[in-house]
Amino acid sequence: MPMIQSTHAAPASGSAGPGRRLVALRHEIAMLMDQGAGGAVLVQQMCRGVDALLTGLWDQLAGDATDRVDVAAVGGYGRGELCPHSDWDLWFIVPDHHSAEINAAIERFMYALWDMNVHVGHAVRTVGESVRHMGEDWESATAALEIRLLHGKGYLFAELQRQGTRFFTRRKKAFVQAKLAEMKARHERSGGTAFLMEPDIKEGQGSLRDVQGIFWMAKAWYQVERLDSLVDMKVMTARELKQLRTARNFLWRCRTGLHLMADRAMDKMGFEQQADLAARFGHEDQPGQYAVDVFMKQYFRHAGRISRITHLMVMHFEEQLNPRRFVRRKVIGDGLVLEGDRVGVRDAQVFEENPLRLLNIFHVAQLDHRHLSSQALRLAREQVTLLIPRLRNSPEASALFLQILRSPRNVAWALREMNITGVLGRFIPDFRRVVGQGQFNRYHSYTVDEHTIRAVAEARNMVHGETGATRLPLARDVLRRLHRPELVYIALIFHDIAKGRPGDHSELGENLARRFCLRLGYTRDDAELVAWLVRHHLLMAMVSQRSDISDPHVVAGFASQVGDMERLNCLLVLTVADISAVGPVTWNEWKGSLLEELYRATELQLMDPDGRNIALQVRVETRVKSLLRAVPAGERAGISAACAILPERCIMQFEVDRLRPLTALIVRSGDGQGVDVDVDVNHDETRLLVLAREREGLFAGLTGEIASGFINVASAHAYDLSDGRVLDVFRIQTPEGRALTIPSDLEKLVQRIKALIERPWEISPPAVRPPRIHILMRHVPVLAQELPTASTRHTAIEVTAADRPGLLAQLAYAIYQAGYHLRGANISTFGEKVVDVFFLQRRDGNRLATAEVESLCTALVETARLARDA
Repeated sequence: MPMIQSTHAAPASGSAGPGRRLVALRHEIAMLMDQGAGGAVLVQQMCRGVDALLTGLWDQLAGDATDRVDVAAVGGYGRGELCPHSDWDLWFIVPDHHSAEINAAIERFMYALWDMNVHVGHAVRTVGESVRHMGEDWESATAALEIRLLHGKGYLFAELQRQGTRFFTRRKKAFVQAKLAEMKARHERSGGTAFLMEPDIKEGQGSLRDVQGIFWMAKAWYQVERLDSLVDMKVMTARELKQLRTARNFLWRCRTGLHLMADRAMDKMGFEQQADLAARFGHEDQPGQYAVDVFMKQYFRHAGRISRITHLMVMHFEEQLNPRRFVRRKVIGDGLVLEGDRVGVRDAQVFEENPLRLLNIFHVAQLDHRHLSSQALRLAREQVTLLIPRLRNSPEASALFLQILRSPRNVAWALREMNITGVLGRFIPDFRRVVGQGQFNRYHSYTVDEHTIRAVAEARNMVHGETGATRLPLARDVLRRLHRPELVYIALIFHDIAKGRPGDHSELGENLARRFCLRLGYTRDDAELVAWLVRHHLLMAMVSQRSDISDPHVVAGFASQVGDMERLNCLLVLTVADISAVGPVTWNEWKGSLLEELYRATELQLMDPDGRNIALQVRVETRVKSLLRAVPAGERAGISAACAILPERCIMQFEVDRLRPLTALIVRSGDGQGVDVDVDVNHDETRLLVLAREREGLFAGLTGEIASGFINVASAHAYDLSDGRVLDVFRIQTPEGRALTIPSDLEKLVQRIKALIERPWEISPPAVRPPRIHILMRHVPVLAQELPTASTRHTAIEVTAADRPGLLAQLAYAIYQAGYHLRGANISTFGEKVVDVFFLQRRDGNRLATAEVESLCTALVETARLARDA
């Protein structure tokens, strides 16, 4: 009976001879790599070594089956591309009527391979069964495209190849459609970009799989054996083929290095692996630039080229699949034509005749949601150097670029396509420097250029009421009131443009943005607005997250920095777009509520400083009325009484649906103490509400108890109630950044906190498990400093350190040991870095003296150090 065996690996036990040869082969590959061998040499040498090992073992174990079975390599092995720990995929092609001896021989052979602890996928089928399986499973059809005879007389193999050719002649359209859908789904899973900071070099966008996908489709559609044939057929240019091969060679080398370092199959290039590969590839740290940054910029240049060429080939095959859709050409002027719903070029001389068409074509494509044809994209990329300084600095070029920014649709799309073709970097040379510029931290998910364009997209979504509506409705409303939103888009393009250069990127970007705006023809006043936004693009986020924004003096200080409503409106939009574009889960409701609170307070300060308190009181009363309308009539008296003892800043910091569980806890607790949880799955967080009588060390005790349950605290706020009690609100998450939702776990947490606040007071050092330290944590400097402008009522101390479970509890305990009252804490996490701001008082209610601040900062630095640094 035919046997189909899926990929399998068994524990190592025997086959010492082949096993030793495999170890020696991997050692040989490691030596070649350290000698500087290219990726193609490495994967091909590995493949030749495995060929020799397998054919020798098959001859040794198969007996008479060697004359009756054709053994074929498929998949990456069939292509002749193996990394040290790649899977080996084999097909055993057997006669229609084969004996039990053949199955026994194959079984002996496979057991010998499993004993070597290698991953082997294999299938045993006749020619007819193989062809039928190809029709049922596109993966098998793909494998058949890359089949290579490894051992045997070859008769069965040749017949399978003949039938395979007929199969793809009949099914090529369905196969290409399936591969396009597969590629699209894979790209969506990887975030829709080749510029993720921890890329998967095998499966992600811009990966080895993209190169393979192009080959699969080309081989099935055009019946070609090599990519060179696509150049002869003018499907791909010689330059594109060269870039594709160079990029693939680099990625092969990276993947080989990953396998060797991990001593197992590994395809995701995490931050630690990036640093190790940078060193192994010979890069060294330079003043102002880490070796890993140089290495990753090289990686992203290659991945970007693969992504761009893949994009063109996908468009090409879409055009081949739907020829009628693109066959009709309509002249639309300026050397451009409309091919279906894609904007193309009249001929190859269009851009040479007038290089400014390199800008105009993107504006024309913005109309009616059009896209560029593959030919237009390819030609734009190949002729982008025509956009010389004299032309890009001309008033005509400036006018075209502003038309793109002011278009009612597809602004971010146009910028992305301009970046893909290199036009954006030619028009803004400073932007070209950050294309592929990595950001070696866990906070930023994307390269600088990818983050920048995503930030513009976030702002555009506010215009259209798309994701902006779910970020912060206030920002959406503010942006729609701006007369010239393109000024914000320019500020977003320049806000990180100086990253990677020595010095403060905000200061450097300010000067670059000012010069660019003047180049575009804006007035000095407009240029100064954009320059100010770039210089202070982090200001609003920092003040909202690290200051006591209920303090009128803090708001007044921020308002004096901002100066007027135009700046405030633009800064709010820029801040929301910037935070949202950092990564998929960076934005949260808490950040939005703080930004809105700061914006509202600053708005009142700027428009009517004397009427601020009256306006605030009106807003508080309005929110309380909204809350009372949302609860049953029988609960309103109790809720109203609860609101009466809450401070105004607490009422304004929580929306109505978040205030309801908070006030309900106060009502249930009467004049006593209580604990509750409020789960918000939509925003991946859970709020722990603790109502307790004030006593020394309360905050330290609570954070220690939370840390004992291996729970992360995303933020913490303490509110003094007018009846003498304290309300502590903690935003808590799992170590993976998810909401705590399991009822039994939440109940245990509530019971632990209740026991803590009810028992006689005794504060012990928090029990914190030593963290697993990774390379990025070592890059975070440990700092503790006073923030004089963050609060006038309390002493604000900011601690920056590597984030890990229990750190907040350790810091709170150190503050308790020093003898100070902790009145609240703002926690901001930026990947591997955490910035905690503590608001403190002495026991007599006053702010800390200078000497006390210095002593406490020293203690907090010692507490926050990683163990190996202590």
